[in-house]
Amino acid sequence: MVSLTELYNIKETTLTELKSDRDPARGNKSKNREKDFYFVDGPADPETGKVTSKVVRKPSFSNMVNDMEAEAQDLKKLSDSNPDDMVLYNLSEELKEIFNTLRTHVRRNYND
Repeated sequence: MVSLTELYNIKETTLTELKSDRDPARGNKSKNREKDFYFVDGPADPETGKVTSKVVRKPSFSNMVNDMEAEAQDLKKLSDSNPDDMVLYNLSEELKEIFNTLRTHVRRNYND
């Protein structure tokens, strides 16, 4: 049986190729992060005594800056791979400026 990649003579992209030049800690939103959430217990059910818990995500400046940097990198790659799309280019530049503003603000005001 002939595969489509052989038929059309194209290279199939793998996820490792896409992430090869990125920091693996970035872009890993809400996964493998310690102390990123906490539980809040709700009232117990009067009949069964069952207690339900709700997961509450804690916002973090460092995670937010890392996530925004990963998104800026991804948008830059998309912009570079589509050089004729001026909308992507403009969005990439705007996101880069927003990221730099956020990073500067966090470093100056929340340096812990």
